[in-house]
Amino acid sequence: MTDWVISTNVARCRDCYRCIRTCPVKAVRFRDGQAQVIPELCIACGNCVRVCPQNAKVVRDDRLAVRRAIRAGRTVVASVAPSIPAFFDIEVFEQIESALKMLGFAGAGETAYGAEMVGLAHKEAVEREPERWPVITSSCPVVVNLIEQYYPDLIPHLAPLVSPMIAHGRSLRQEYGEDAFVVFIGPCIAKKGEILDENVGNVIDAALTFAELREWMDAEHVALPACEQPRERAPRANARVFPVEGGLVGTATMDTDILSSQIVTTSGIEACEDVLRGIRLGLLDACMVELMACEGGCINGPAMKGQGSVFLARQRVLQYASRRQQAPLPTREQWPALDRAYADRSQPAPEFTEEQIREVLHRVDKHTPKDELNCGACGYPTCREKAIATLRGMAEATMCIPYMRRRAESLRQVVMDVTPNAVIIVDSRLYIQDMSPSAEAMFKTQLSAVVGMPLQTVYPVIDSFSQVRNTRQPVTNERVQLRDDLIVEQTIVPVNGEHLLVAILRDVTEREQQRDELDRLRTETLSHTREVVKNQMRVAHEIAQLLGESTAETKMMLSRLAKLIEEGHGQ
Repeated sequence: MTDWVISTNVARCRDCYRCIRTCPVKAVRFRDGQAQVIPELCIACGNCVRVCPQNAKVVRDDRLAVRRAIRAGRTVVASVAPSIPAFFDIEVFEQIESALKMLGFAGAGETAYGAEMVGLAHKEAVEREPERWPVITSSCPVVVNLIEQYYPDLIPHLAPLVSPMIAHGRSLRQEYGEDAFVVFIGPCIAKKGEILDENVGNVIDAALTFAELREWMDAEHVALPACEQPRERAPRANARVFPVEGGLVGTATMDTDILSSQIVTTSGIEACEDVLRGIRLGLLDACMVELMACEGGCINGPAMKGQGSVFLARQRVLQYASRRQQAPLPTREQWPALDRAYADRSQPAPEFTEEQIREVLHRVDKHTPKDELNCGACGYPTCREKAIATLRGMAEATMCIPYMRRRAESLRQVVMDVTPNAVIIVDSRLYIQDMSPSAEAMFKTQLSAVVGMPLQTVYPVIDSFSQVRNTRQPVTNERVQLRDDLIVEQTIVPVNGEHLLVAILRDVTEREQQRDELDRLRTETLSHTREVVKNQMRVAHEIAQLLGESTAETKMMLSRLAKLIEEGHGQ
């Protein structure tokens, strides 16, 4: 369990920048088309997990470690967060405890026991240390991370007290022994990071979310047992309402009047930062501020995703808190040590010159303040902040969506303007949507005059267009004569995901005319050649005939001469 709480499944990440937009501290680095969570900057709020549309953010799963401990025969006990009734439909704690024992747990207890201790300890800290005012509650690990990493100057205001999880974990170790394997189960992803915090370490061995527990139960076919007899109503156990906004104040039996100026309760990271800035400026006059990172409290933790209305979750927790508990909450004498220390974990931010920032802005065509749209599409609230993030290696210049759109459109226009081949784009009805200047010249028209008109307005032969539209199969290098003076070689392709067809037309009229002229010359040459051969054969025949007659006469004369000579010798 040495990995950080949140990582990225690179196979699923689709560079939508949504995690960057929702990260309150911009702890996500974007590089090579992938979003990477930087542990040194991350406060483990889980916002990126909530919003990722591709489920590309992966939360560390400790179930394997818990199963190994059970198989090894260790005493595995659970501390179950008081927000449990907002996730599981339970009326009494024994129901979830029974299910956990069926999974192999030796026992389970309510983290509300730790919440009772921590709530009362906060009240004592406020009364004992007025110099620390306003005291910032320390129960939310995200708030602690936020202060240690981004508001380290406010660490003196943090109550030096552990969270209910750590308090209850220490209590369980007193009960089950130091060798026990203690597991926290709750709605919070940040708890998986808190158990690794050196200042509170070696207390909780693993942290599971309610969702992980449900998956485990489903895999083992473990169901929650029915509640045979609902518990009778009783005075509300304040510690069980700890997970709702204002729960710590209520647990501490302090003034819960929302109009009280001495105690401030708020939830949501943006609201928490607003309070922290007020404290930093010395403007907040209060004795204690209860800060919870999740809007509405822990009942709206990132692992509660898909559970419906926060108000209904609050109602279920309040109803559960009004049922008589299995055992009384621990007395003051039973409390373990609750103190803790903090560390300044802030990362020094590098500084850059105005010239460096302007150079990055110029890369995306932002040369004047008017060019800086500050649209936030890249995930950063301003263009300058994105430029600084680029210099830090946290972002890429090309993350600017307006710039990339203009660039894509300009490149498209460049291609359309300079291509020597005619390009026509039509919709599924075969109506003209766009055409290149070369197409305008080819068809002796203007785009403005034919856009939205049927293709046949300029293109008399549309059979192949219909074929491609119907089959979604391209036609390539097809020769078509459109006019007496125009022959084209057409390639028509469908656009995937769009009801569009793109036709690229190459004017081959001159080539075809040359080919026709060559064919004509070839035909004439062949005809002339045949005539010459025929004449030559005739002449040869006549010559042969004359040569034959002459040879015969010569032979006859020679024969006669030979006979006369022979007769002369005889006399």
